[in-house]
Amino acid sequence: MSRCRCANYIAFTDAALAGPDEEDRQAAVRNWKRAIEVAVELDVDLVNTEFTGHKDKPYKCEQMFIKSMDELMPIFERESIKVDIQAHPFDFIERNDEAVDLIRGLNKDWINLFYSVPHTFFYDDGKGDIASMFDYAGDKLTHINIADTYNHRASEDLRYIVNPPGANVTVHQHLDIGQGEINWDMLFSKLREMKFDGIATIAVFAWFERADESSRIMLDRVKRELMQSVSS
Repeated sequence: MSRCRCANYIAFTDAALAGPDEEDRQAAVRNWKRAIEVAVELDVDLVNTEFTGHKDKPYKCEQMFIKSMDELMPIFERESIKVDIQAHPFDFIERNDEAVDLIRGLNKDWINLFYSVPHTFFYDDGKGDIASMFDYAGDKLTHINIADTYNHRASEDLRYIVNPPGANVTVHQHLDIGQGEINWDMLFSKLREMKFDGIATIAVFAWFERADESSRIMLDRVKRELMQSVSS
């Protein structure tokens, strides 16, 4: 990292963008067109979003996603708006490498990867090998979202309460650094090795009653880790 800078972006997602229903997909595209208009009005040049869709219908949802992007990419280009996309738990793509492959397949230098750290154990089926996933993403990694989480694949013990048992839901956390099982030393070391110069945001949702304290702790840690080379 050579400097600290603010980013001007908005986050927008419509779950139907890659959904299996065509009428819903068309409505999502209309919503996206309006979101782009708002971004232009706000002088925003970056939108971050998710793949959306349903993990139980990956092939159909990928088709719908590509169809939606074919409609939206000319508008993004016309308005000079970049897009960062994350694979979110239960999206039609949950794994990091598959997300990177699809993003590269879109073949636009302004469409890149948003890596959400609290989704790490979904990204590689519980291994948590962040260094390998960052290497695979390479220069497509332009945005990281920072929070801790537990590895839902770490053991056969009941780690989450799901009612009813076996329900088709996706459970994960966004905790303070150090409260979960992410290897933070590896993550920050890898970002420094890569000379990461993208956007780093904090996304802790766990502690409403201590939100201010949590935000200060997280911001201080991220600054210390990612601004180490500023004075050098």
